[in-house]
Amino acid sequence: MERRCDITTTRAATSVAALALLGAGALLGQPAFVQRPEIGPNPNPAAPLAAVVRFKADRPVTTTIRVSDGENTWELRYGASHDPEKGLPVIGMRPARKHHIRVRIEDASGKTAEAREALEFTTPPLPEDRREFPPILVKASRPERMEPGVTILSVRRLGRADSGPAPRGRPGAPAGEPDFAVKYGLLLALDARGEPVWYYRSSIRISDFEPLPNGNIVFLGADQRAIEIDMLGNVVRQWYAAKRPQGPAEGAIPIPTAAFHHDIEALPNGHLLVLGGEVRRIENYYTSDTDPDAPRKTQKVMGDEVIEFTREGKLVWRWNAFDHLDPYFIGHRTLNRYWIIRGYPETLDWTHGNGLFYDPRDDSILLNLRKLSAVLKIRRPGGELDWIFSEPTGWSERFRPLLFRPVGEFTWPWYQHAPELTPQGTLLLFNNGIWESRPFTPAKPIAESYSRAMEFALDPETKTARLVWVSDRPGPDAVTTYAMGDADWLPQRGNVLVCYGGSTRRVKKGRGRPWPLVREFAHTNPPELLYEVVLAEEARPPKVDWLLFGAKRVPLPFTRPAAGGPRAGNKEGSR
Repeated sequence: MERRCDITTTRAATSVAALALLGAGALLGQPAFVQRPEIGPNPNPAAPLAAVVRFKADRPVTTTIRVSDGENTWELRYGASHDPEKGLPVIGMRPARKHHIRVRIEDASGKTAEAREALEFTTPPLPEDRREFPPILVKASRPERMEPGVTILSVRRLGRADSGPAPRGRPGAPAGEPDFAVKYGLLLALDARGEPVWYYRSSIRISDFEPLPNGNIVFLGADQRAIEIDMLGNVVRQWYAAKRPQGPAEGAIPIPTAAFHHDIEALPNGHLLVLGGEVRRIENYYTSDTDPDAPRKTQKVMGDEVIEFTREGKLVWRWNAFDHLDPYFIGHRTLNRYWIIRGYPETLDWTHGNGLFYDPRDDSILLNLRKLSAVLKIRRPGGELDWIFSEPTGWSERFRPLLFRPVGEFTWPWYQHAPELTPQGTLLLFNNGIWESRPFTPAKPIAESYSRAMEFALDPETKTARLVWVSDRPGPDAVTTYAMGDADWLPQRGNVLVCYGGSTRRVKKGRGRPWPLVREFAHTNPPELLYEVVLAEEARPPKVDWLLFGAKRVPLPFTRPAAGGPRAGNKEGSR
């Protein structure tokens, strides 16, 4: 009897403890916490501003995590497909702040329960090493007028530092690609006030990136890989260019092309669209892009491909520039070392594609070819060219019916980036505005150029083009962006986000300093500046030169504003 009594007492005590943990709501059929929520730092140091909440519920639940730092309040919502025992990311937190977190669960019938105790988490500060994290200078911020969301920047650093010995390249690597540059990449999310709310530190340089519908991000790396990560920085899946110089990539899916570069897009069907490349030997090719009488010889030439593939790595569609364009029509700097320093010996840079845009309205693709200063509209599935938007000098008779004729006050873009069609059907792009000529005429000096976003109204029937909007005019605030750059239409407010990625600001005549920046403009004439963030410092020269490959304004995954709390910052939208 004594033993039975002890067992009964123990069971009773266990039941009482379980009821205390589950809460009285469990008796009413509400969902319950079998294990209390706990929070800890992200185990992956690549995304240090994120934390992880873990708990166990008595049934599948949707989880709402409410986060507040005393000034900003927002919520993260995870559906029943996200297992809280494996951990739910807490993102959107500013650095070096204490955050208070509440956890609420909801079952399929709509019944809810909230954890009794609030959680606390203090985020780490930003890195102090000025060679590891860029300075952030906020020049303008008007959140009430800005597009909701966070601004994610693809940040690079140049291959030099002003203290210690100069960075050295990889053994056997071509000159110009030091480890200091190619082994650093940063995706940095800023709120409307320019404060970091998430970042991912990569061990490879990053070019384009694309938020995915599942809340992850896919980006292109300097080693010819496309890598999908979650918001904790964990690699979910990766692909690589099968003919890349480095050979196979462990754990990655091969895609039959020579290179992955510049741009990757997520299509509505879940497939990925990426810029690839093919190297061909071209007879009687140029040895100079300044002297038309220079001797010719057989040369290896890189031409662009556009490739669509599934997440499983199946090739679905391919378009090749060699099959549709004239390889003897070239631009300035065709003979530069762009592909050579990336591991493709003696390979010239013919087209240099740098921007893709998929238009679901007619299943077409825009492709920007920087070296040709041309935007192509490609019809699918056949790959025919619908039109070419380009200054007409040098194009052969074969292509002239596809070219546009300017109307009104007009300026052609040169060596541009990032074309897209707005909801109104206009063409928006970032005009680097350099050189402003074709071989074999002299290039305009860089010091006389300035860069800006430009919008054109195109009439494909009459083949006429009209300039309808520009972001910048010549003046003290104008910058010159030799390489990179981005311009995005922002759909909710109708603003335009402009990224001046490799820009320099003139300090003295003939001299400049790195001044990479992102601006948001109201789409007005003249444009009204709403947001400006610079990755540089006003007062002192940089310890490291920084660049921006591109920028996007997007909702931070899984987040939404919290009703009734302190200011929700820029956390609008959910996914």
